[in-house]
Amino acid sequence: MIFGALLSLSSALSFSVNAILVRRGIAGAGATASQGAFITVLLGVPFGFAAVVITGQMLRFGEVAPMGYLLLLAAGIVHFGVGRYCNYRSVEAIGAARSGPIMGVTTPFSVLMAVILLDEVVTLAMLFAIGLVLLGPAVILERRPRTSAPAASSGGAESPRATRNPLELRFLEGYVFATLAAVAYGTSPLLIRAALMDATRTAAIGTFVAYFGASAVLLATLVIPGRRQLIRAINLRYMRLFGGAGLMVFLAQLLRFFALSVADVSVVTPLQRMANVFTVILTWIFNRSLETITLRVVIGVLVSFGGSALLVYEAATR
Repeated sequence: MIFGALLSLSSALSFSVNAILVRRGIAGAGATASQGAFITVLLGVPFGFAAVVITGQMLRFGEVAPMGYLLLLAAGIVHFGVGRYCNYRSVEAIGAARSGPIMGVTTPFSVLMAVILLDEVVTLAMLFAIGLVLLGPAVILERRPRTSAPAASSGGAESPRATRNPLELRFLEGYVFATLAAVAYGTSPLLIRAALMDATRTAAIGTFVAYFGASAVLLATLVIPGRRQLIRAINLRYMRLFGGAGLMVFLAQLLRFFALSVADVSVVTPLQRMANVFTVILTWIFNRSLETITLRVVIGVLVSFGGSALLVYEAATR
């Protein structure tokens, strides 16, 4: 159980590094959320195959049932395709530090789906913990700051201070896409658990198949003319950043699959909310020029994490 917890925390740290690299790729290098999702998802296929070979699971493909493969493909499309795109759109609009806590609703959403689909029982303490997880995003919600009228100089020219900030936050867009990402991220664990419930030694295979499904859908969208033009615009300036982000998010997913193979879901999933704490720390270290970490953001992260910690404690002691 301790080993699974350590794997989960390592996964959370990898998710945080991915968020920081994505933010720099979008805000610093001028890339788009669609380009980021496209690059990182496609990179997951060769990374996944390499993981299957390295972990010695090449001969275990037969241990996954046909229905399991369908569930893994669906999980990949929902998580890596829909969820990651919405996640990157949110990061593009409001930054990684604000987007992360909003997606804390992944935990209560997964619990709710477990109650509905798996007949699990939720205690009052767990409901309180879920409330804290939801309160965290509410704390960090911010209104767009009011700007004063531009001061005119003696020559009638606009003051340089009145120029628009190129990194202006788009709160509504960011919060909406963060919520959509949370729903996608909360749905995929149910599909993964159903697929690998009887094949616990195929974590790398599960990761590879999920990425393969998402990549197939993304490649199919290239028939849309606008999508082809978007991909042609990819350049090496931010390919390096998204390449690193793709590697880190793949490692995060792989560690998550392995953690779930040796520890309970009720332990692994809430512990991954530590990614919010890691993201705030890494943002302050590396992205201070791109994001502003306010006291409200910090409080929101801590409240959300506190709810997740209480939730995992209650689930583990039932």
